[in-house]
Amino acid sequence: MVIGTTFVAYVWSDPDRVRWHESQVLYGLPVAIDDRAWLVTGAIAITALALFAWAMWEARALFRTLSTGDFFSIEVPRRLTRLGYLALVGSLGGIVQRAATEIVSRIGVIPRPTQFHLTITSADYVSVIAALLLIAFAKVMHEARRLAAENRGFV
Repeated sequence: MVIGTTFVAYVWSDPDRVRWHESQVLYGLPVAIDDRAWLVTGAIAITALALFAWAMWEARALFRTLSTGDFFSIEVPRRLTRLGYLALVGSLGGIVQRAATEIVSRIGVIPRPTQFHLTITSADYVSVIAALLLIAFAKVMHEARRLAAENRGFV
């Protein structure tokens, strides 16, 4: 979390560094970062960082709940579901973030760019699958919690 915040603060504190970073991300393609593009790319980066921070906070709360030994707490499926949806939004949002940053970074380039790069990596696929597995596991935990409560009623 600290590394991500430091990176965003370092890169987006200077428009020249943003220009260099975006040019490197786009494999040397020309970019035009004016003040407006600098603010928009910074807002995109901060949004992604905030989403990551929220997911890490949920993971922390989940592990604190699990560390007490109460695996059938009502909080476990809720936090797993929330963490799964945050992971899904984060992984799909990463694709959108890269595309939006490229559009904003290249919109002022003259002559106008005629190509657009949409990058979907194997890491994106794995992230989506992992998020869906978290959501499915949360549903299983919810059902296990219900069965545990039902079994307690028989005893």
